Amino acid sequence: MTRLRRSSDHLAEQTLHRFDLNPPDVGSCLSQLQAAFSSYRPRWDWCRQCFTVEEEAKTRNAGDPRRAKLESFRHIYFEHPNCSGGRDTFLHWFPRGLELTFLNSDDDYFPMDGAMRLGLWRWPKEEQDALRALFCRVALNWFHDGGAVPFERVMRKTGRDMDTYVSECIVEALLILRVDPFNLFAWLAREGSPRARDVLVDLTARQHLVDEGVYYVLDDANHEPLLRDGIRALDRLALDSLQRIVTDERLVCLWAWAEREDRVVARTIEDTEPLRTKYALRLSATERRRDRAIVKAAIA
Repeated sequence: MTRLRRSSDHLAEQTLHRFDLNPPDVGSCLSQLQAAFSSYRPRWDWCRQCFTVEEEAKTRNAGDPRRAKLESFRHIYFEHPNCSGGRDTFLHWFPRGLELTFLNSDDDYFPMDGAMRLGLWRWPKEEQDALRALFCRVALNWFHDGGAVPFERVMRKTGRDMDTYVSECIVEALLILRVDPFNLFAWLAREGSPRARDVLVDLTARQHLVDEGVYYVLDDANHEPLLRDGIRALDRLALDSLQRIVTDERLVCLWAWAEREDRVVARTIEDTEPLRTKYALRLSATERRRDRAIVKAAIA
């Protein structure tokens, strides 16, 4: 049964959250996430234009959602959610789906985008809190070279470019979860690890840091315009925060150091300059307050 968000949850929800420097360990975060989604049950009698009887049966027999194999339920991600029973089916598999698909570039499916399509910002507070705690822990571990556990590294390629891809996925997930962009980018700048440097430089060449979904599956369709406006506002706040942290002056200093110590970073700074200039965005204090209010309206 779909759970409705209590009015107290609405009142308690923050607009933006600080990056948590002291989340629980990965195992505890994953257990908390599984518990938060444990009451969802899949719905059956799926659309026969999209799924065969055999495909539905395969998912019916997938077993414990905490240990299910991806091939038993991955097909639900490539059709409209309503075709496989709606939101509850997706949320039943969501924690396991995160583990197995978050870093699976072969499937071309980003589960946090799927979560946004299902109205993530209006999910119960305990679900959003569990996701934020997990991704803060993963970020701390990853940027300290501790790996991306519990997310399965499906891609077989390794190297600096693949590390930056993983970094971007983690940063985008934290932004989607409304971790304060300025706070997040400031932490990455202080972290100073090669992965943190690489992703900050790479993100400066992006036109958007939070992408708007193609469609949404919400309890109330009237929320969709608010959500779309909120995502655009969050994207503007993220771009503005990035430029305030990764300033031209700091990039010049980083380039001067990288010319001697890290030629890859130096070349990236040079190569991304045209896009960095094209997509640069700075907001006034008034515009920042306006965009925070737009985000707040989307989650109220």
